[in-house]
Amino acid sequence: MKNSNSFLAIPKKYCLLILFLANYTFTFGQLGFCNGSSGAPIFFENFGSGSTYGPQLPAGVTNYTYVASGFPQDGQYTLYNRTNLIPNNWLYSLDHTPDTEPNGLNGKCLIVNASNTHGQFYRRVVTGLCSNTTFEFTAWLLNIYNSASGGCPGTGIPINVTFEIWNATETVLLQSGSTGNIAGTSSPNWNQYGLVFTMPTGQSAVVLKMKNNGAGGCGNDLAIDDIMFRSCGDYSSITNTTASGNSITICPNETLTHTNLQVTTSGASTHFYQWQQSTDNINFSDILGETNTTFTLPTSSVTTYYRVKVAQDITHINNNFCSTLSDIYTVFVSALPDPPVSNENGTACNNSTTTLSVSVNTNETVNWYDAPTGGSLLLANSTSFTPTNIGTYYAEAINTNSCSSATRTAVTLEPMPTVTTNGTTTICSGEATAITLTSSNPSVTFSWTVVQTNCAGASDGTGNTILQTLTTSGNTVGTAIYTITPSINGCEGTTETITITVNPIENVTLIFPNIPVLYCENATVPVLPTTSSNSTPITGTWNPAVINTTVLGTTTYTFTPEPQTSCVQIEPYEITIRVANDFRPNFEDTIRFCSGTTPPILETEAPNGITGTWNPPVIDNTSSNSYTFTPDAGQCAQPQTIEVAVIEGTLTNLEYTTTAAFAENQIITAIANEAGNYLYQLDDGPLQESNIFEQVSMGSHTITVIDIEGCSEDLTKEVFIINYPYFFTPNGDGINDTWSIRFENAFPNAVISIFDRYGKLIKQITNNSNGWDGTFNNQDLPANDYWFTIEFTENNTPRMYKSHFSLIR
Repeated sequence: MKNSNSFLAIPKKYCLLILFLANYTFTFGQLGFCNGSSGAPIFFENFGSGSTYGPQLPAGVTNYTYVASGFPQDGQYTLYNRTNLIPNNWLYSLDHTPDTEPNGLNGKCLIVNASNTHGQFYRRVVTGLCSNTTFEFTAWLLNIYNSASGGCPGTGIPINVTFEIWNATETVLLQSGSTGNIAGTSSPNWNQYGLVFTMPTGQSAVVLKMKNNGAGGCGNDLAIDDIMFRSCGDYSSITNTTASGNSITICPNETLTHTNLQVTTSGASTHFYQWQQSTDNINFSDILGETNTTFTLPTSSVTTYYRVKVAQDITHINNNFCSTLSDIYTVFVSALPDPPVSNENGTACNNSTTTLSVSVNTNETVNWYDAPTGGSLLLANSTSFTPTNIGTYYAEAINTNSCSSATRTAVTLEPMPTVTTNGTTTICSGEATAITLTSSNPSVTFSWTVVQTNCAGASDGTGNTILQTLTTSGNTVGTAIYTITPSINGCEGTTETITITVNPIENVTLIFPNIPVLYCENATVPVLPTTSSNSTPITGTWNPAVINTTVLGTTTYTFTPEPQTSCVQIEPYEITIRVANDFRPNFEDTIRFCSGTTPPILETEAPNGITGTWNPPVIDNTSSNSYTFTPDAGQCAQPQTIEVAVIEGTLTNLEYTTTAAFAENQIITAIANEAGNYLYQLDDGPLQESNIFEQVSMGSHTITVIDIEGCSEDLTKEVFIINYPYFFTPNGDGINDTWSIRFENAFPNAVISIFDRYGKLIKQITNNSNGWDGTFNNQDLPANDYWFTIEFTENNTPRMYKSHFSLIR
């Protein structure tokens, strides 16, 4: 990229490369510059653009030799788009012309390797200048030697250039100046130099000369770019006689009030003026007849820029190269802001205030009114407004120039949401409510809270229907009072209360006189009653209507009550009648009880209604025996014999065995005496038929044996399992903070030694110690696996057990 921080923006071609370089900065040299107003460039040389060398300068411009490749030697030059033609020794810089200017992209500069001999290396005739007019000459220079390269002693031989302005015959030196020594640097630094001179009467051309003042040798390599001549006059400025600043801002079609402009030029010379205007600040046109020092601004619908062309000679006023330009005065016509965008209408709320809001562009604000045009200002400079009354309000956008939007945006505060309920408000216990909730606004949602008395099933909820099954408590009438709240997006409206009455269900159980259910074949039968024996008799019908004994088998007869009043519930009454010639009593076939306990009584009526007598008539609680029931005559029934078993208690003793200490699978085997039918339990675990418990954890446990017959007392034993913990976490949380092995009284003299992975003894602990806390010499040891040995005596035999565990942090 080309650097665009130039002090002016002027078209460019190629850059003359005098062997200086760039990734550059810009500074201004010490000669002379125009201190007043400047005109358009009459001459501008930027040496073109492109990615190749050249072209060669026209004959007579330089006495140096052109090279079209490589880099210039002493007394040679070239044109190129970068300066580091000698890598490292010459700085890398693009040309000076900004990329945004014509010929700026890939712009070239003149690159010169100064001759060992002092003298002129550039000469250019500049024509078209106006006599009796002051002009400014400027050029940009760069020492391209890279002082950081070490290619030359110190900063190398400095460049030193003299600029001379001669008349066309080269007999009169109009102005001259030298840059002085410009040393080599480690980064590119473009410097601008200038001269101010006045053209003699009757002349229109000058000769520009550049001379090398530097010594020959290592260094004195430079680049030149953007050589320019333009007129230079006294400084001219425009002021508004009734307003400060160099601009004024109005809204479209607003009548301009501060209309008087005046141009003032410094110095004592006589000046001539021409006012100009532009709508793009680039292309200006003369305002017909406006040649005075004052000008009256017209009202404009677009932004307009004003300036004054100034000349010291009336004949030069229309020559852009021989006149200067004043500062620019701008009348900005602000664009109208877009109307605000509504963030939707709001709804009045019962639970909070509602704020209406709109959106506008950045740096815009909003005024609120009570009418689409005119009306009263309700609130200024706010995108939101909180009204106190239902209605429509109007938002108007205001930009930073105080211009209002062409129209206002209507935003409405709508009434609170309401609710309408529909459905039965009296139900029976166990029935469901069916209350529908509606509103005129389809966006409304509903929620409710409920207080229930003497009933259950009601709950707070949301939705469009209250569908809840309510039941009363006992025989008391219950109520459920629902408070319904309509809302839109959290904005609550007016609540509605509805009370549901819940009547208790009267459950009536039918009562009838005793109706026999067993009949012999072709027996005479009673008439089935059509009215119940309740305190309030219930009438109904039977199906079948008459008991039929002509057919053997079982038949169900159902009594169906006649319809009852609301909230009365009567279940149908059923009896099952059997007709047969071989009825059998339905006593349990076996009776079991423990020896010595009170025996059960032998009933003289079977559950199915058959009556009779027992032999023996009473159960003996000391021995097992058979007992026979003989039915009374006339029942078409057969005798039944049952077995009575007297159970003796068998559970008298409980022993156990365990696997060896530190076994991988610790097993407890319970041994119950005498043999019997038992269940086994470990601690508070489930009951099981097996007497073996596997994978038992270390520590104390309780085993329990239970006699399934219930004729023996439960027996328990305490068992201690010896094992070791596989890890511990000494983090101070009170859980697994130390590592130890508990033997209870099994191995009272056991010694535990703990080692690190390299066999270093870390700690010795005993059965009664507090265990190991994961430290060594009061320093926390890292998380890792640690080894241990246990020396103990088991069954009078010395033993040693080795294993490892984990310390986790």
